[in-house]
Amino acid sequence: MKKTKLFLHIGHGKTGTTAIQSALAIAAKDLFKIGIQYPISKSLRDKASHLEITSGNWRAQPGSTLAEQLLELTKNSKNSSKIVLSSESLFWLTPELIKDKDIWDKYFDIHVILAVREIDEMLSSEYQQRVKRHGDCITLGQFLRRRNFISSHHAKAAETMSLIQQFNIPHTLINYSKHKQDISQLLFKIIGAEKVYPEAKMKDAVINRSLSRKELEALTVINALYAKKFPWISTRISDELITNHPKVKSQQCRISKQQLKKIYKTNATYIQSINQFLDSSEKLASLSNFTQESATQTNPPVNLKEIAEEETISINLIGDILSEVLTHDSQQKLSNNTVNAIIELSQSGRVSKETEIELLQLARQNRPQALKISRLLERAKTEFAKP
Repeated sequence: MKKTKLFLHIGHGKTGTTAIQSALAIAAKDLFKIGIQYPISKSLRDKASHLEITSGNWRAQPGSTLAEQLLELTKNSKNSSKIVLSSESLFWLTPELIKDKDIWDKYFDIHVILAVREIDEMLSSEYQQRVKRHGDCITLGQFLRRRNFISSHHAKAAETMSLIQQFNIPHTLINYSKHKQDISQLLFKIIGAEKVYPEAKMKDAVINRSLSRKELEALTVINALYAKKFPWISTRISDELITNHPKVKSQQCRISKQQLKKIYKTNATYIQSINQFLDSSEKLASLSNFTQESATQTNPPVNLKEIAEEETISINLIGDILSEVLTHDSQQKLSNNTVNAIIELSQSGRVSKETEIELLQLARQNRPQALKISRLLERAKTEFAKP
C-alpha cells in the first residue's frame, strides 16, 4: 500500500506563517487538482483568503497525541497521496511526533518544513506580540531579562533539528530573515506546487505587519494605564492599526549592543546547532561574527518626513479608538489613582517628550485646576520646542 506523504509546515511563529496559510487557502482548489490536499473548512478558507489570521488548518485535539491525529487524518483521506498541514502549534509538538516514529512510519511519511529567523528579530517580534496581544507594558530590556535572554523558539528549533537528523526525517529548513519577500512562494516550490502559486493575489500583500516604534511606544503607555480595566484594548488598537494602515513601515525594536552580545552568548549553542543545517549564505548571525558586524554596522537611511506623517496618522487613530473606549465606558472622568499614574508615567523617563506632553494634557483634562500639572505641561512643551 502506498503511503500518504504529509508536508508539515510547523512555523515557527513570526516567520510569515499567516502569508503562507493565506496562499495555501487561496490555492486550495488548484492544489487539489494536482493531487495535493490542504484540508480546511470553508469558513477558515474564506477568512484566510482575505488575508486574515486563521492559525492554519490544524487544531490539537485534547486527549490525542499528534501521531494519533495524523493517523486518523490519513485513514480518512485515502484518495490523497499528499497532504499539507500548516500550524504554528505543530512546532511545539513535532519533537514528540518524531520520537513516536515507530507508531506511524508504516502508514505515512512526513516532510517537516521549518522556518527560523535572526535571533534579535525574533525576540523583538516576540516582545511586540506581548504588547499587542497580552497587554504588556514593560520595556524590551525588562522583557529580555525576564526570559534570561533565552529565545525559546531557537531552543526548540535546535532540539527539533537534532531529532530530525537522528531519525532521518526529510525536511527543509529556511532562514526567514533571508526570505521575507518570497517565503510563501518558496513553500509552494518545496511541496511541488510552483505552478499553482497565487502570485497575483499575494503580490504586495501586507499581512499582520509589526508596529512602528511610535505605535509600540503609545500602546505600551496605554497598556500601563488601561490594560487592567480593559484587557482587550491592546488587541483592539493593534488590529485597527494593522487593518486601517497596513502600509505603515514596521520597525524592529532597538536592542543595545550589550544586550545583543548577551543574547548571542546565551543562545550560542542553539544557533550553532541550527546553523549546521543551513547553507553558508543562509546561516543565522552568531557570537563569532557579532563583534565584526556590530563594528561596521550603520543605520539604514530613513525618510524622516514620511515617518513623521505615518506617526501622525497612527497616533490620530489610536486617539480616536481610546476616546471611543473611554466615552462608552462610563462618561465619567478618570479616577484620582489613574490620573496619578498618568502623571507618574509622564515623569518616569520611559516615554518620549511628545508622549509626555500628551499624557500631561490628558491629566489636565481631568484636573483642570491643578497648578502642578500645568507647570509640568508648560515645561515639557518648552523642552520639546528646543532645537
